[in-house]
Amino acid sequence: MTPLHRPRRDSGFTLVELLVVMVVIGVLAAIAVPVLLHQRQKAQETALRADLRNIATQVHAKGLADGTYPTATALDGAGVSLRTSPTVRASVVWTTATDFCLAGTSSGAGPDPTGYGRAVNVTTRIFVVSAKRPVTPVTTGDLGCLGTVAPDGVLSDAYGYWDETGFHSGAFPR
Repeated sequence: MTPLHRPRRDSGFTLVELLVVMVVIGVLAAIAVPVLLHQRQKAQETALRADLRNIATQVHAKGLADGTYPTATALDGAGVSLRTSPTVRASVVWTTATDFCLAGTSSGAGPDPTGYGRAVNVTTRIFVVSAKRPVTPVTTGDLGCLGTVAPDGVLSDAYGYWDETGFHSGAFPR
């Protein structure tokens, strides 16, 4: 007698099983990728904040010692060697005897929602710190020390900037 049904082979997966597994993997990837990208941006913003705090501490210490806050060029000329994390650039955009404005950005910090970064030729989010305020992001409602009129009326990164290789005179690279 011949069996009515052929015996089922248990070797391998059916096409439906493979498609179900591929769909599940695709859904998990669609959930995970944006989360990972957001965490990477947050990590780069944290590195930027830490670098700005470190540079601001040096500017503040030099200002207390000399009686006036130095520009980036003057700080470098005084032998203060500073470096930033990769992708971070920071510059003292103005100084007075009683205050300074230090601005920084990171290529991973996300887009600049204010458009104010054009003052220092960047399109990424800017964070600022001064002698009177902690590190904060620049927003349209709060420009931080960038909203304060600079002593000469001009915000400039032409005094020099720091990146991961050290100090560079001139403005941020375009």
